[in-house]
Amino acid sequence: MQAIRRALTQRPLARALSTGSAAAPAAAASAAAPAAAASVLRPIGSRRRVALSAGEAGVLSWPPAQAVRAVDPLPATIQAWLVDFRRNEPLEILDVERSVFAAPIRTDLIHRAVTYERNKRRQGTHSSRGRSEVRGSTRKYQPQKGTGNARHGTRRAPQFVGGAKAHGPVPRSHETGIQRKVWLAALRSVLSAKYMQDQLVIADNLELESHSTGDLSRMLQTNGWCPLASTGRPASVMMLPLMGAELPAGLRNLELASRNIGGVSLMNACDAEVYEILRHDFLIMDRNALDLLQGILKPL
Repeated sequence: MQAIRRALTQRPLARALSTGSAAAPAAAASAAAPAAAASVLRPIGSRRRVALSAGEAGVLSWPPAQAVRAVDPLPATIQAWLVDFRRNEPLEILDVERSVFAAPIRTDLIHRAVTYERNKRRQGTHSSRGRSEVRGSTRKYQPQKGTGNARHGTRRAPQFVGGAKAHGPVPRSHETGIQRKVWLAALRSVLSAKYMQDQLVIADNLELESHSTGDLSRMLQTNGWCPLASTGRPASVMMLPLMGAELPAGLRNLELASRNIGGVSLMNACDAEVYEILRHDFLIMDRNALDLLQGILKPL
């Protein structure tokens, strides 16, 4: 460190001119280049910046012309299996976006998104009757003085049986707000958690040939996505296909077959929610839903 400090602070050309030595012109010319470079550097530990002189712009510029960006050593994609929905057999390996399925898991953002979604589900129709709404006379309950009791103005007061409710609930909206970027980050977090816990299944399609509930239940148990009936544990599967306005016959059969299975939910990929994905153990989506979510959730 001391050697670097001495090299930066020495000025060979200036010292030679101040001492008046009759050095050769070649030596002075060779010392001019380090002196020009030293004029734009600053000693280590010094906060003083030396301005560039005319003609020295190509020697060194401070600060740099453009910022240096760090290069991400990780690849942009990760690998996931594409399986057959009916037999759970691997078909091929897909490259999915790392920023969507391997994002940092932010539990604080997940909490905010779940609170937002559950507040939107509340009807807010709770109500109670006030003093002007309960049944009863409007006359004064008893004389103001002379009874020895507390003063009462009406029989409909909250302290009486059959009276009004003091500060009771009124119909209102429980909806809260959330930033769109926060909600998208929460959705990326739950998808990444499902991928890391090996609970994400990407199928070629979710279409069924039959609308039989028993066939779908046996298929989910055979593929290992639902516990066997003998264990007594409830199923917890979320199926997320991309459904349009008009359902094909296969997806219509899936909708009919999944209605009467407890713990098995079906939701359109366009209406995916953080809370619904989080409260199910397995998430099964088709390839169309995968492309849709990657297009929406991939950061710019």
